[in-house]
Amino acid sequence: MYILVPWKPVVLVWGLLSGMILVSFVASSLLEGKDHFAPGTTIAQPSAMKAGAAQAGQPKHSHKAARTLNH
Repeated sequence: MYILVPWKPVVLVWGLLSGMILVSFVASSLLEGKDHFAPGTTIAQPSAMKAGAAQAGQPKHSHKAARTLNH
């Protein structure tokens, strides 16, 4: 006795999921500045982006907080 499976939707969903995984892998590689399709290379990022990323991690101090500490 055979169980009939509609293969067309299964293949479509499988292909869609595989494509999403591939796209997310490539996107994360580009965000990290690495090119996994050419081993040993990295993608040069502009210095403005690096400086912006470094400043984004630092806490910002407001002038109001600095004034209250001085008084």
